[in-house]
Amino acid sequence: MPKSEPVEPIANTIPSANENPYPILQVSRDGVLKYANPASLVLFEGRECAIGDRVPHLWRGSIVKSIDTQTTQTFEVPIGARCFQFTVMPSSGESANLYGVEITQRHRAERALQTANEQLQLMVQQRTARLKSSDRELQLQLWERLSLQKHLHERERQLDAIFREAAIGIALLDVGGNIVRSNPALQRMLGESDETFSEKSFRDSIASGDWENAVNEALRRNRALPQKLELRYRHRNGSTFWGTLTLSAIYGEDQHPQYLLAMVEDITDSKLARDALQLTQFAIDRAADAALWIAPSGTFVYANEAACEGLGYQQRELLTRQFYEIAPDFDACDWLGFWESLRTSKTFAFETRMQRRDGEIFPVDLSLNYIEFNSRQYICAFIRDISERKQAEEALRMAQERSERLLLNIFPKAIAKDLKQRIHEYRQVGAAIAERFEEVTVLFADIVGFTQLCANSSPSDLVQMLNEIFSAFDRLTQERGLEKIKTIGDAYMVVGGLPERREDHAEAVAELALAMTNEASRFSAHTGEPIILRVGIHTGPVVAGVIGLNKFSYDLWGDTVNLASRMESQGIPGCIQVTRATYERLRHRYVFEKRGKLFVKGRGDTIAYLLKERRR
Repeated sequence: MPKSEPVEPIANTIPSANENPYPILQVSRDGVLKYANPASLVLFEGRECAIGDRVPHLWRGSIVKSIDTQTTQTFEVPIGARCFQFTVMPSSGESANLYGVEITQRHRAERALQTANEQLQLMVQQRTARLKSSDRELQLQLWERLSLQKHLHERERQLDAIFREAAIGIALLDVGGNIVRSNPALQRMLGESDETFSEKSFRDSIASGDWENAVNEALRRNRALPQKLELRYRHRNGSTFWGTLTLSAIYGEDQHPQYLLAMVEDITDSKLARDALQLTQFAIDRAADAALWIAPSGTFVYANEAACEGLGYQQRELLTRQFYEIAPDFDACDWLGFWESLRTSKTFAFETRMQRRDGEIFPVDLSLNYIEFNSRQYICAFIRDISERKQAEEALRMAQERSERLLLNIFPKAIAKDLKQRIHEYRQVGAAIAERFEEVTVLFADIVGFTQLCANSSPSDLVQMLNEIFSAFDRLTQERGLEKIKTIGDAYMVVGGLPERREDHAEAVAELALAMTNEASRFSAHTGEPIILRVGIHTGPVVAGVIGLNKFSYDLWGDTVNLASRMESQGIPGCIQVTRATYERLRHRYVFEKRGKLFVKGRGDTIAYLLKERRR
């Protein structure tokens, strides 16, 4: 690597460098300070021994570039409040000389000039903006004035259209009450025209009445009416109608009235409706049923006399209550949901209960209606005390139950139901009830020696004995689901298999016969009376029904009934005698004894059997 040539100190080449008032430096290519005159000390914070130090990194770029390109470079260095400009010139070898000049005053002048320019530019901008703003304001004022004129013209046109097309009557009056101008609606109301109105004072169109003096006084004083009045107006044809009058003053620049504006509205229909509403309110106030108006919160806002009297409250006290406080069947927690439901369905009617102030609860018919009136929501409730009706219904229900029980004591349940339906439909038992059953089992039972018992017993003892025996038979019959048809004297008649058909009718009747004979034996042992039954049974077809108009009963007809009766009358005391038809149905489950042939009137010889017991 070639050795660099020695650098001659700048003080040797520039004898006056040490006396120069401006900084003079000599710096190597790598930034090492080789020489600095006394004026340069300001650059190094007053250190005299700065030789050999490296100059700031920012200087080196210009130094290196000057040495490499052998050209002159310049850069500025701020030191505190002062500023220096250095000119870099390459010298011999790998170094450069730096000649500094203080440019602090120039910088200050440039900044002052720049500030002045900026202020001037700002003033120019502000002035330009003010000129533009003034121009816009002038344009805006002009546009607003044109718009206002257009708006006033449009407003005048609209007011004129309203005046001509308005449904209410409008008249412009002078201070004397004479009509200056009127709209078509007022002319139609009063049957007038522009020509006929021009000859009239407005007060001529008002019929005599309570308000005439008040209107005349307002017109005389040239001032507005304090409120809307209801007057009777006179039509040109002599008829009158009800209408309202609003009278307003139109003032001039001198603050004195120049005109009066009269507005008339025909209220004949609404007045009639209002009078009808007042009559309705009067009727509700004095209605026999309770009437209540309920707010969405559940609070009462109206209660008629019947409501206060029926619930035991003074009206003022009742209007502080909530609906669910007097309705024990309603829960306060469910009130909002109930309100929404009623608002959807509009009306509810049902039976419920109400509670009086003294705590008494009584039944009512409650009718609820959702109403919107004067932009407010209400429930209108009508309440009718049905205590007397409920008592009557309860008495009727009890009577019907007694009648039902009596009917069921006379007829089978199905027949009683059919009979009631026919009575309801035809208002009488007009058509006979009859039905054929292909196979039933009929039983007749008779007390042997009953005639002798009658002779030996008092009537009351006899009836009591029969009642005990037949009551026991009734119980046994019901337990087996059989139908008692009737008793004739000391005879007891039962059938199985009707009116409700069943497959085991013969077996059920056989069980009843065995139980009846056992009951008779028990009764005899208990009372000492010789009660012996003779029982006859037959299975076959019958016709069953109800006939007659009064004292009617459910009965059976047919050969089966006759044969069962013959089995009883020709039977053996203490035994149960059955026909072959019954025997064939029961022989596999019961023990029988064959009696042999019997002569039966109307049928000839008939084989009979004696039922003994159920097979074990």
